[in-house]
Amino acid sequence: MSELIQQKIRQYLVHSFLYYQLDESIISDRHYDEICTEVLQLMDTHTSSSHLPYHELVKKSLSVDASGFSLRKYPAEIISSALHLLYQNNAVKSMTFDTFLTRFGYSLS
Repeated sequence: MSELIQQKIRQYLVHSFLYYQLDESIISDRHYDEICTEVLQLMDTHTSSSHLPYHELVKKSLSVDASGFSLRKYPAEIISSALHLLYQNNAVKSMTFDTFLTRFGYSLS
């Protein structure tokens, strides 16, 4: 159960970063809303959710009527995962990863 919650939390954060920070989306709004609802439900039913990674970040940003819009600072692991996922999704555009990162103001160094 803990692994499922961690997976959903990471999905929520990755897709929040893509949408609210990079203005990119690789899933539908409906799917994103479903992830948010699942995270809320899982955190409510999991008694030790306060020990989960990013618990405070999620708790502050996610509620019944709000999503990741209020997040301003994301953990490096989430940013990295989001950029890799977006790159994989856009790989058909045939650009190097370094060029891709530069497009969004990031670099490998």
